[in-house]
Amino acid sequence: MNILIGGKAGAGIKEAGKMLAQVLASMGYSVFGYVDYPSLIRGGHNFVILRFSEKDIYSVDRKVDIIVATDRRSVNLHTVSSKENTLWIVDEKIDMSNALKAPFKEVAPAFFKSSSILGVILKVLGISPEKGIPVVERLPQRDRNFFIYTEAYKSVPSLFKIEDKKIKKGIITTGNECIALGAVDGGLDFYVAYPMTPATSVLHYLAERQKELGIKAVHPENEIAVISMAVGIAYAGKRVMIGTSGGGFALMTETLSLSGMAEIPLVIYEAQRAGPSTGVPTYTSQSDLLFSLFAGHGEFPRVVIAPGYPQEAYYLARLAMNIAWKYQIPVILIGDKHLGESYFTVNLNRERVVENPIMWDKKEEYKRYCFTENGISPLAFPGTPGAVVKVTSYEHNEKGLTVESAESVLLMQDKRLRKLRTIKEQLLKNEKTVMISEYGKSDIALITWGSTAGVVEEVAKEMDLKVIRPLFIEPFPAQEVKRAIADVRRIVVVECSASGQLDKVLSMNGIKFHKTLRKYDGRPFFRDELKRILEKL
Repeated sequence: MNILIGGKAGAGIKEAGKMLAQVLASMGYSVFGYVDYPSLIRGGHNFVILRFSEKDIYSVDRKVDIIVATDRRSVNLHTVSSKENTLWIVDEKIDMSNALKAPFKEVAPAFFKSSSILGVILKVLGISPEKGIPVVERLPQRDRNFFIYTEAYKSVPSLFKIEDKKIKKGIITTGNECIALGAVDGGLDFYVAYPMTPATSVLHYLAERQKELGIKAVHPENEIAVISMAVGIAYAGKRVMIGTSGGGFALMTETLSLSGMAEIPLVIYEAQRAGPSTGVPTYTSQSDLLFSLFAGHGEFPRVVIAPGYPQEAYYLARLAMNIAWKYQIPVILIGDKHLGESYFTVNLNRERVVENPIMWDKKEEYKRYCFTENGISPLAFPGTPGAVVKVTSYEHNEKGLTVESAESVLLMQDKRLRKLRTIKEQLLKNEKTVMISEYGKSDIALITWGSTAGVVEEVAKEMDLKVIRPLFIEPFPAQEVKRAIADVRRIVVVECSASGQLDKVLSMNGIKFHKTLRKYDGRPFFRDELKRILEKL
């Protein structure tokens, strides 16, 4: 079932959606929630689409079963989302025939109507009022909210009977929260960020839990300060992750190159939104893929990882921390608004995994950039007795002293680039590291990446198609993808990009395809929409 809740910004629409998702998850359902909001605090229109099912789901439909319209604007805007049998629930002040009217009341001018929305929906779904009490009690002005919740519950009839499965598939969380926890379990010491939607909630989440998680969250004055501070933190020996979106990442690229030259371990979470420039800041996109691959001047090794599910976001954020420190490189974890801010039902099995980097053995004179066969030099940190830890933005010799001779430049460039070969070899040998995801068996395959994973795999299951999805974009697992498509006669690339950035990556790696499906209006693919397009194709 798909439920849409719409209303003005600041009226608690997002909160109502999250509360309903939490109730449904507590009853044993898998819930996915798509959140749509403009870059306004008040005055705009917000809506949430929740889809819930007994089976695991990771997408929503454009056409919904129930529309909860708390104001006239919601009625006007969401007629396109209604079907012939869609149930409309409208505010009692709205004159609309054939619709169920409900009292969506605000607790007070300063508080929101989420408790009344929840009470109405639970009653319509035939869910016991006791199921909503735990989430209502967490709201401010608890007694007043509880009164309005119970009054709203009594105001409408039950029209469905949603059963309590008496199990629990997981808790409601977001991709951003999973990225935060994955980084913590990968040994995170500092999270440094300047607020930029849609990465901002990682900063909020970690800042609120600094003592509990044993980390520091730092908010400098701008994105240039963020990455510069992070380089200093890593140089001093502490694990650091930074977060931003495309515009902020653009400001960071000079210091990204410094990280590459100085071999400073650094994890960058790049949460994509619709651009260019300020673009559409609260909407989603997959248009920074090539930017992440090629950002920065000069040539240096990096790893680019693209999770598609919240569980992957946790695992790959943890892995990113360890890869950055093992190989002393920048690692870019690329997500987007859809993955970062949507609601998921997740059963997260947390485990702290912190791999120690190669450290100086103190047997010989310390050389920060010592030549090795695999390109990885032993680490020491400032204050280590007997070690002078010199890092530099200039080309340098093994000790970190500036050089300009052709031979010296060639030796150090080759030394750094050897790491990429080492990384790829070691990742492929590690059975625990999944570089591509394969789903289904068919001679027709969909290739996608990142947050489109859920909707593509759901539709593929319904249509009996195969899905191939690289989790690593750099180093790109070309041979693994070629093996996965060996018996496929038709390949369709699906992504939220206007220029087809994934198909360019595939072409660079010698992988041919037949058709591309691109969506670039700032919204993700909806399940019924993608299925309709693929059926026509």
